[in-house]
Amino acid sequence: MAQATKTTGAEQVRWDLTDLFKSPTDPALEAALARALERATAFEAKYKGRVASLEPPEFAPMMHELEENEEEAAKPEVYAYLLHSQNTLDPAAGRVLARVREAAAERGSHGVFFSLELAQITDEHAAKLYANPESARYRHTVEEARKYRPHHLSEPEERVLTEFSPVGDSAWVRLFDELCSAIRVDVDGRELGLDEALALIREPDREVRRGASHAITEALNHDIRTRGYIFNVILGEKAIDDRLRHFPSWISSRNLANETSDEAVQALVEAVTARYDMCVRYYRVKKQLLGVGELHEWDRYAPIGQTTRDLSWDEAKELVLGSFHRFSKRTGALVEDFFTHSWIDAPVMPGKAGGAYCMPVTPRHHPYVMLNFNGKLRDALTLAHELGHGLHDRLAAEQHIFDFHPPLTLAETASVFGEALTFDRIMAQEKDPQVRLAMLCSQVEDAFSTVFRQVAFNRYEDACHTARRTEGELAVDQLGEIYQSKLQPMFGDALILTDEHKVWWSYVSHFLHTPGYVYAYAFGNLLALSVYHRYLERGPDFVGHYLEFLAAGGSTRPDELVRRLGMDITDPGFWDAGLKILDGMVTEVERLAAPS
Repeated sequence: MAQATKTTGAEQVRWDLTDLFKSPTDPALEAALARALERATAFEAKYKGRVASLEPPEFAPMMHELEENEEEAAKPEVYAYLLHSQNTLDPAAGRVLARVREAAAERGSHGVFFSLELAQITDEHAAKLYANPESARYRHTVEEARKYRPHHLSEPEERVLTEFSPVGDSAWVRLFDELCSAIRVDVDGRELGLDEALALIREPDREVRRGASHAITEALNHDIRTRGYIFNVILGEKAIDDRLRHFPSWISSRNLANETSDEAVQALVEAVTARYDMCVRYYRVKKQLLGVGELHEWDRYAPIGQTTRDLSWDEAKELVLGSFHRFSKRTGALVEDFFTHSWIDAPVMPGKAGGAYCMPVTPRHHPYVMLNFNGKLRDALTLAHELGHGLHDRLAAEQHIFDFHPPLTLAETASVFGEALTFDRIMAQEKDPQVRLAMLCSQVEDAFSTVFRQVAFNRYEDACHTARRTEGELAVDQLGEIYQSKLQPMFGDALILTDEHKVWWSYVSHFLHTPGYVYAYAFGNLLALSVYHRYLERGPDFVGHYLEFLAAGGSTRPDELVRRLGMDITDPGFWDAGLKILDGMVTEVERLAAPS
């Protein structure tokens, strides 16, 4: 079949991974793996049995030594993942990924003792460590380790699990990714990748959207039993892990990692689901604006007016980069490095992993951004989103490696903030009220995707994990029925999902990559809306505080860090404040769409 031939200017925007390794066969790669193993075994021999009782003068050097080990060990793992993302169908890339993961498991087995012993530090000894300036630097690391004490297995059990990890859930997730990357969608005689086909759901022509939706459904039905089986394996594996580690619910381990409580997450979920009426109101207006009798899934992202204009790579780059430069010279310079140093992989390519992400490496090594750039205005917002992550990583580089990564609950704040900067620049340049209405609709829909849709996804995961634990393996049809039952409520009677929509759960990789992750999008988006609103209120005076917030990385609990910006996420009304901002956007759409 004919291939899509559209060019965007992004075709040659590829990563330069040679600052990690020269090639998959670079001898330096094997040397790095051997050195990481050697350092791990030496570290184990030196410190095993002593971690929980080390005095401050020895504790700080031990942590610094481990930092150095982790810095070096991270690079082969990141390189293999990035290489595989570029072409999941390349056997050489797959072989390197498998080799690196096996080596990481072997190395990791020698580090199992460390987290177990770190968790055993007593309150009295912790106080001694925190009283010393050098060892106090690792306070957050120690506290994070100590909270896992009730959930650890014995050292022999943890070692066995680590040794088996390369052929555990990560192997199934890799297979899922490769199956999704291999999906080809036949759209009017053109054979498209899944990401290219999904982009057509945003086209102005309703018949194009409807045809693409039908074609995607047909393509998703191929291999769906295999993907459904993989999902069942992940669900089953997590059920076993949670039982062995005594987590009270399927989401508890994720919440612990996110440095939040089950109760706080439940409050977020309840606050969002209680405001599904906003979606219903919006899609009633959209039905009116589109002039159709009934909305279906292929109308969900239908543009109002001119929001889907084409955009070249250079235009997207200028739009996004200019937005960060306008915010501050420092952020502009940090983001510009991604373009000048080939830290971005942008084109749509056969076999390339779908979606977009920013991959952090270590505090001493820059992150990488992956996109599938289709040449649409919304791709510029995706670019701004991922570069927001990249900015966060670069600013947090002042932290040591254990405090470098922010928890997922904070990770989306910088990305959504970056999108907001770019969106406001677009709106500032547009004077036509109809186009402004179209752009506002686009922003509302994006916010709905990251707040309401992701919480609906959370409800889907909750139902799937619960059913898998009480009923056993779930049939593909059952997975589809659950999906439909959790997604339809956010639309009410304003948009009706057809039966075809039931298979669309089967390409959402977050369900497998990081079970329980999706609510962090809603958390981060509502937080980012509040943070951005604070910036609009305070102007340039806020910039320094915001950059300090990002520079903290994962060194401070989210509630404490956000409090430094003058907000309290432990207040039950906090989420209502963010939702009120969304409500105001919907109200503005209703006002602009009202007959004059």
